[in-house]
Amino acid sequence: MTAAAWKSFLVIASLLLMLTYLWMQSTSPDLERRDRMQETLRVIELRDAELMRDVLLARAGLLPNYDTLTQAGQELIRLSSLLSEDIKPAHSDIEKALGASVDILASALQGKLAQVEYFKSDNALLRNSVTYFDLAGRTLRRHSKPGEIAKIGYLWQAMLSFMEMPEPVLAQEIETKLDHLDKIRSLSQDYQALITHGRLIVEVLPKLDTLLREIIEAPIVVRVDDLQVALRKYSEEIEARAQTYRFLLYLVAVILVGYLLYQFAKLRANTLALRRIHANLQQETAERLQAELSLRESEECLRSITESAHEAIVSADSLGRIVSWNRGATVMFGYPADHALGIPLLSLIPGYPQYVQEKFSTEGCALIPKSTAVELIGIRQDCSQFPLELSLSSWIRGTEQYNTAIIRDISARKRLEETARQQELKLIQTNKMTALGTLVSGVAHEINNPNQLISLNSGLLADAWGDALEILEDYYRETGEFSLGGLPFTEMCKTLPVLIHDIKDGAKRIERIITDLKNFARPKGGETSVLFSLNDVIERAVRLLHHLIDCKTTNFQTVLADPLAWLRGDPQQMEQVVVNLLVNALEALPNQACGVTIATFPINGGNKICLEVRDEGVGIAPEHLEQLCDPFFTTKQAIGGTGLGLAITASLVRAHGGLLSFSSTPGQGTRARAVFPGTPMSNK
Repeated sequence: MTAAAWKSFLVIASLLLMLTYLWMQSTSPDLERRDRMQETLRVIELRDAELMRDVLLARAGLLPNYDTLTQAGQELIRLSSLLSEDIKPAHSDIEKALGASVDILASALQGKLAQVEYFKSDNALLRNSVTYFDLAGRTLRRHSKPGEIAKIGYLWQAMLSFMEMPEPVLAQEIETKLDHLDKIRSLSQDYQALITHGRLIVEVLPKLDTLLREIIEAPIVVRVDDLQVALRKYSEEIEARAQTYRFLLYLVAVILVGYLLYQFAKLRANTLALRRIHANLQQETAERLQAELSLRESEECLRSITESAHEAIVSADSLGRIVSWNRGATVMFGYPADHALGIPLLSLIPGYPQYVQEKFSTEGCALIPKSTAVELIGIRQDCSQFPLELSLSSWIRGTEQYNTAIIRDISARKRLEETARQQELKLIQTNKMTALGTLVSGVAHEINNPNQLISLNSGLLADAWGDALEILEDYYRETGEFSLGGLPFTEMCKTLPVLIHDIKDGAKRIERIITDLKNFARPKGGETSVLFSLNDVIERAVRLLHHLIDCKTTNFQTVLADPLAWLRGDPQQMEQVVVNLLVNALEALPNQACGVTIATFPINGGNKICLEVRDEGVGIAPEHLEQLCDPFFTTKQAIGGTGLGLAITASLVRAHGGLLSFSSTPGQGTRARAVFPGTPMSNK
């Protein structure tokens, strides 16, 4: 390499290194830290809102335990720690200001979580005292004299009013009555518990409400906003620095492009000079190479005919008559060389464009050269047609122009392309079914949340009705019949418990359906082998397909033998077997009057278990029975069948040591049987 070339190489390498450095500086990892901190702040706001929701639920007595409060507090501490770790180390003033904002937010979170801990203990103490106060009051009202019952009832009403609105006047009134009761020395232990817990309620309730207001007014959102402002300033500083490096990057790139263009211009000038020298040399040696060129043309012609054993290489003159023919052409078209020479090329390729045929027949011009291959139809000696790929090149010998065609038989490729296309369509359908399973699992999860709320509220409603019933009965005995919710009270006493029970029963049924659906859609976590009941699996599958069964038939039967031996394997996979067989049977029904029956029964003295699904559908043609379990074979392609259901079913049956078989009569129905080895119930 010359000194000038080394100099150019060093200049270009230096510019590339400079470009790399500027590019790295313009994509600073600080941008990723900014995005990460912004995401953490959004999560802190969300977790703070969830914490406030749970605190309010706990104050209202709707939170069964404080685990969610503890988890939310731990998550907020973890997120504030992440923010502190992200901002370290802090070098610039803006980074130090950002770190100070993070510390302020962390301190605010610590203070709020400390208040939440105080709230948890006070709220638990209050709930305990309210429970004991209520229990003692109920006990005293049952066993006290009429005059004492009135005093307790008045105290009870005052306490309820104080719990709804903890005013100082009510607190003073309750304290007075409790002091009056405390002076009576002959009181029982129930009275002492009533007095103790009453005073505790009066003391704790105002403190708890004050603490709740302090928790609500904690300036977490303000601190988050301040940190967002500091983070925005930090982002602007980072962006300004990155912008500077991008501008420098642009300048260096322009310099590099200009230098490359300069080198290209020099190279082009040198190339033109070399071409002029080369043209002069060619002119001087033209006469000397004339004989060698003729020999080379002959050699190239011979080489183009003899090369390539798998492709047909055919040459034609300007009139389109074949002048050369290789062994590949003989294998492809069936003509021996002595028969093929002299016949028109278009007689073997009749589908070539019409304007080329006109030149062959009328003008006698040569074939038009093509730079790309075209797909046409060829005709063999036995008149059979096949797809081919044709590439043309032209060459001259003397004053005559010849064309050489390279022909490839693409029959196998066409078959493979069609097979690949069909498989791609089937795989797309399979992917749709997988996505549908994921969607169903997600919908089941979303339904489960409001259903749990219904179940919880129904229990609370039942307790509320039980507490209110005594008061309403007393009112009924005093005033007589009255209307409640548009119904007479006596009728509502019978109707409302039934309605509450129906709500709770419906919620449990929804929960059971969701559980079966999620268990069926849940991916397998690993190899499992347990003993399970085939009848239980069938019942879960039937519940899962309840809606489809009601849509497809009005005559569905289950005939399950009891007792039945146990199966060893994976109950989730067996549930998939049952679902696949039932879905195929239901889809085969021509109308709802036709029935489907699923049955289990022991065979071979109880050592084996048979699962049988019978339908009264359209049946299966005899020639298709042997192919039912082949992958991608389906008789329902028109309605979206993938041909994978029964293949997977057969694989799962074999994995459990079973054998799957089918029998069918067209027009009368199909019977599918799966026989498994059983395990006696005593060996469970």
